[in-house]
Amino acid sequence: MKEPMDRYYIWLTRVLGTANPKIHKLTEKYGSAKQTYEAITDGDISCLTEEETEKLDYETIDRVDRLIDYCRKHGIGICSFGSKEYPKLLAEIYDPPSVIYYRGDLSCLEDLSLTFIGSREPTPYILKLCSRITADAGKVGITLVSGMARGVDQCVHSTCVEKGIRTVGVLGCGVDYDYPYKSRILREKIVLGGGAYISELLPNDAPTKEYFNPRNRILAGLTRGTVIFQAAINSGTLITGSYAVDENRDVFCVPPPDVFNPAYEGVIGFLEDGAIPVFNHLDIIKEYVGLYL
Repeated sequence: MKEPMDRYYIWLTRVLGTANPKIHKLTEKYGSAKQTYEAITDGDISCLTEEETEKLDYETIDRVDRLIDYCRKHGIGICSFGSKEYPKLLAEIYDPPSVIYYRGDLSCLEDLSLTFIGSREPTPYILKLCSRITADAGKVGITLVSGMARGVDQCVHSTCVEKGIRTVGVLGCGVDYDYPYKSRILREKIVLGGGAYISELLPNDAPTKEYFNPRNRILAGLTRGTVIFQAAINSGTLITGSYAVDENRDVFCVPPPDVFNPAYEGVIGFLEDGAIPVFNHLDIIKEYVGLYL
């Protein structure tokens, strides 16, 4: 086994569900993931709901070991909370993922990393600006994180691949599920460029509408700051920005070129509350010179 706690954290996610803060409460109560597993399988089920208790009949440690074997055979890395590979900043957030499945090199997150996000339907102006700022920020060694979705996310990852910049994609599905459709080639290029793509979901899990908000806490939690390029008032991008605020991370926003256009108005509240306006990469970099650069 790669890490002694991996199999027990995986078991807990299968019984209690992915992104369930109850996992960390129980491991704190019992002392470790292994001790939590042992307590529950020895009959202490007072902490479980009826639905969770029913899962004990089929969510066995043998099933977990078969999953770990699958990951080993298919080149999927596993790191659980508390392991040496686990991203340090991510460990600091409320409800950090119990387990991360990944391909690539997570060590790129040890350098200064920033999350770049925005609309899935960006305007040509935003795409042009995003591509330019991504390329310029990457030149100074920043690792860029985004969500592997259409629009701004795709612009960020594609620009990084083209320019030889390390990037990390946070998936809303399992690492072996092809979403967005036909994104496997981009993923391979990300890994070849020294980056990675990650998920807390099981390798073959399909995306669900309910999971994207929990996924956004990972996007915000992995890095020192989040840069928002475009967001409408009800955009999921704003949820990532809110997670960044809650975790005391930096928030940057591209000011709306048209304050009357609803496609841009989501960032206005962040700017009013003190988000750093971004017109070029220097507006971002100057915040970290002398600290991380």
